[in-house]
Amino acid sequence: MIINSDLYPSIDTAFTKLLQYIKFCQETESIKVFNSKGYVLKEDIISKDDLPPYPSSHMDGFALKSNETDNASESNPISFRISRSTSILGNQPTDVLKPGEVFRIQTGGFLPYQSDAIVPIENIKQIDDKTIHIFYPIKKGNFVYKSGADIKKGEKVLSKGQIIRVQDMAFLAHLKINKISVFKKPIVALIPTGTELTDNIEENINSKVKKVINTNSPIISGIINEIGGMPIDYGVTPDESDILKSKIKFALEKSDIVITIGGSSVGKKDIVETTINSIGLPGVIVHGVRLDRGRVSGLAVINKKPIVILPGPIQGALNAFIVFARPLIRLFSGLSQKNELTILATITENWNARKKFINFTKIVYVKVFKDVKGFMATPQVGETQSISLLYKSNGYLIIPEEVTSITAGEKIEVNLLPGFSFIKDSLI
Repeated sequence: MIINSDLYPSIDTAFTKLLQYIKFCQETESIKVFNSKGYVLKEDIISKDDLPPYPSSHMDGFALKSNETDNASESNPISFRISRSTSILGNQPTDVLKPGEVFRIQTGGFLPYQSDAIVPIENIKQIDDKTIHIFYPIKKGNFVYKSGADIKKGEKVLSKGQIIRVQDMAFLAHLKINKISVFKKPIVALIPTGTELTDNIEENINSKVKKVINTNSPIISGIINEIGGMPIDYGVTPDESDILKSKIKFALEKSDIVITIGGSSVGKKDIVETTINSIGLPGVIVHGVRLDRGRVSGLAVINKKPIVILPGPIQGALNAFIVFARPLIRLFSGLSQKNELTILATITENWNARKKFINFTKIVYVKVFKDVKGFMATPQVGETQSISLLYKSNGYLIIPEEVTSITAGEKIEVNLLPGFSFIKDSLI
């Protein structure tokens, strides 16, 4: 039997409706550079200085005046006195080079005033601790890194909306920038529901009454942490309306986004929907979407804060997280809602949509690998509660409603998900 897709809104329609009800609190904060990895810049970063700020050396050796070496040769070496001063890395140059003098310098050291070239230490002959000989002319600028050669004062070095990487932290520190303005990471509350669940693996092993291990919220929590949110797992919640209501109300006060997991259906008994609606208006605004798997997913709003209702089976939960929670987290983080982390791969096998949900948006998990032809992707098939299907996967396809099949050999766009999309020990 084909499910009537007209009974459910599309993914885009549902998400657009949610955006109309919520208020984005894109709060900002000033944060130390070395704590900024993974945060999103609120504003452009403009360099206030040249980098390097002064001419510096590419080599360990001696700084000198190049014109004093013009007549140097193997048969006519020129003798230079070694300055008593030496470079100290990072220190502003204060020494002035005297005629007939060289300045001992380290790689990265700033040149003294009046010097304009470097001779590497392996290209000189040291006579004693006071004297060296040079055997060939040294060109002006030899092994010198000019002031501003890396970055010019007034140059834009990082852009608003950019995610700070580890190398960006080091770069900013080199520019002597201690703090930067970033968007706060959104706090995302997780409330897994189900009396049959437990968070305690060890207790479940030793107990006579076996429960279902709650694996969904650790999966979702780990991904949230990887994509720029700050997850707070409120732990397993029994199917009791008063307890669930208390947790949701508390989560709404302490977080930017609330995610419930499980307890959702399109039947008469739905503790999550009835509980949310008892808290305030507008409550649940979407219940059931054209998503395979994840049809029973929902969206709600209380006090202009979004609640994403994920189904219990892991594939449906992750699918709904991908299409609803992930773009929300990106928007709250100061990013665009669209996932830009994709690769182009060749599908290795034919894929056909499930006939029952043929007109729905489909999420297909794939195993991506690389061979001589480039990236290849093999569809993984299994039941909605199959954790082994996800274990074998490291990417996913979002198949539009109108597409019902893919033929082996076609090029497809594979979405990657931090924390999920690895080949062995490497991000794809």
